[in-house]
Amino acid sequence: MINWFVVNSDSIKKIGHDATNDCLYINFDDGGEYTVYTNVSLYAFYHFSLANSVDDYYRQVIKINYSIKQ
Repeated sequence: MINWFVVNSDSIKKIGHDATNDCLYINFDDGGEYTVYTNVSLYAFYHFSLANSVDDYYRQVIKINYSIKQ
């Protein structure tokens, strides 16, 4: 089950995490489908969801350190 959170961001509508698969789901503001990142722990997800700037955290941590699910 994916637990979704609406975030305050210029480019991201909401983020979600599936603890069963350690997957992070990001629904961007562009209206497309969500993007899935693999091997994202619940701990890492909470840091992302609580970041002062979700956009900056995405660019500086998530995008660099995690792989998109193919």
